Amino acid sequence: MKLTIVYDNEVFKGGLKEGWGFSAYIEVGGRNILFDTGWDGNDLLYNMRALKINPKKIDTIVLSHQHWDHVGGLNHVLNECEETTVVVPTSFSEKLKKQIKNKSELVEIKDPKEIIAGVHTTGELEVMGEYKGVNEQSLAVETKKGLVVVVGCSHPGLEKILVKASEFGRLYGVVGGFHGFDKYDVLEDLEFIVPTHCTQHKKEIRDLYGDKVGDGGVGWGKTVE
Repeated sequence: MKLTIVYDNEVFKGGLKEGWGFSAYIEVGGRNILFDTGWDGNDLLYNMRALKINPKKIDTIVLSHQHWDHVGGLNHVLNECEETTVVVPTSFSEKLKKQIKNKSELVEIKDPKEIIAGVHTTGELEVMGEYKGVNEQSLAVETKKGLVVVVGCSHPGLEKILVKASEFGRLYGVVGGFHGFDKYDVLEDLEFIVPTHCTQHKKEIRDLYGDKVGDGGVGWGKTVE
């Protein structure tokens, strides 16, 4: 599995564009998955091309939740794709789901399942509090070393997401936005941790876990066999 961050608030490599939101490109088992699309589709496509990633090769787009900074670039990407499937939580608005269906195949997710070989969704996890009703899904990608969990904003709580993902096997690492997550002990057994985007406590996580913590940012990537 190879994962590359293609949209984020910060830049890891020079010559790329930052923007509020998150998107990661995942290559696994001959499949090409785009997880979330950031906000600005023009910047997303610019970053992908600068990283020599061809958007026409995307065969699956997974959207974590219906917030503007995770779905804003979708239309731009769909205009580039030749054939793709968009995977969304069932709780997405009917209007948006109808628009997606006009341009691609749409798959709605309620429960945890394997969406393609070696790639699992946690299913849509309920969000309470400030963001109640904006349910969220995350991915767990199989590697020989364990599962790599890819998250959008972790509104349901990163600890809840990791527990659900662990139903598919042993966890190896996690990448994405952790929001206000502060139950740091649940990260203890992970081999790598990459807090990006909306993560509020990056310093605390880095102070606790040191070299296990990756920088993140647009252009950061990792290959796990």
